[in-house]
Amino acid sequence: MAPMTDSFVVSNIGEDRNPYAAYAEARARAPVALTTHFGAPVIAAYAFDEAEHILRDGKTFSAKINGKLNRPLLGKTILEMDGRNHFVHRKLIGHAFRPTVAATWEDKLIRPLAHALVDGFAPRGKAELVREFAWELPVRVFAEIIGVPSVDYAKWQGWAVALEQAAHEWDRALQAAQEAHDYFQPVIEERRANPGDDLISSLATAEIDGVRLDDDLIHGFLRLLVPAGAGTTYRLIGSMLYALLTNPEVLDAVRADRSLIPGCVEETLRWEAPVQFAMRNATTDADVAGVPVQTKEVLVMALGSANRDESRYEDPNQFDIKRHGPPHLSFGDGAHRCLGEHLARVEGHAALDVLLDRLEDLKLEPGDADPHIIGFAFRSPTALPVTFKAT
Repeated sequence: MAPMTDSFVVSNIGEDRNPYAAYAEARARAPVALTTHFGAPVIAAYAFDEAEHILRDGKTFSAKINGKLNRPLLGKTILEMDGRNHFVHRKLIGHAFRPTVAATWEDKLIRPLAHALVDGFAPRGKAELVREFAWELPVRVFAEIIGVPSVDYAKWQGWAVALEQAAHEWDRALQAAQEAHDYFQPVIEERRANPGDDLISSLATAEIDGVRLDDDLIHGFLRLLVPAGAGTTYRLIGSMLYALLTNPEVLDAVRADRSLIPGCVEETLRWEAPVQFAMRNATTDADVAGVPVQTKEVLVMALGSANRDESRYEDPNQFDIKRHGPPHLSFGDGAHRCLGEHLARVEGHAALDVLLDRLEDLKLEPGDADPHIIGFAFRSPTALPVTFKAT
């Protein structure tokens, strides 16, 4: 099988510039409704309270549907586990992603990598920040964390795009999954024999109540991290930069007061959830907001819609970094809340802080381009051409 070709591609699945008007109409009709999702009948939760309820009720709404969707590509992962099985395996994996560990990565890893990327374009006085920064930083951080820093980043990014686009290019996604497996297998074997202080070593040696992760689960987690590590955080960084560059007065305020950065990260996650949907299936007959749900029926939480629910957020379509309100659902909720949320926040904070330190008089200069945020299943900006004072 020939290796995959590698190129920069924004993989968002769908060409929606603004799905939020349609979501607002759906919420106005009903918080939960029968609809179709990628051609399949599902029950969709558009409102915050109903989406949050489904995500938190792991007994009534199972995550096993994710195994049906993902196992052919990723193998078995914690995304499809429920109950005690999920709890044990999440603890085995989650130890490496606890907040205290993520915080230590900021100064010794994330900021130096961000500075190195800026070094590559700072002398030019112009750059395209999606391709040259937002896209590059997370995958380089991921490579260092798992302990394989000398890698072909473009190849990893190609795998990430292929795995995300599985619904449209299944054979290419299967090829990416196999290439990722073949790449990581000798690394896993070596770390079992000679563990270090990297993530793969941690996964290979972790044990709780006599339970250890077998190779298949480690492979599944690493293949899950390929699109998650290279995709989700890049979308967060890109959308945050888009929001600031298209609101220069807000950018100036953040530059002057860096204590606003955490609020900027959180508001970006609410305003443009990088991943727009989460899925569950019912373990028993149930009722959600008056809509009957039958056993095994599939439910889709429209996270982007829930995050802009006007009953939950005042002026929800406004990007407001000083917003004080309920937390968003961009990392999910309940037992399956995203393990990597702390790392994503740290990366977003460090990325913005470094850019503001290094790039004076930063401005969006679209020229003939048309920078905008786009996507249905995933959302991120197409491009961010900027100018700044060359250094």
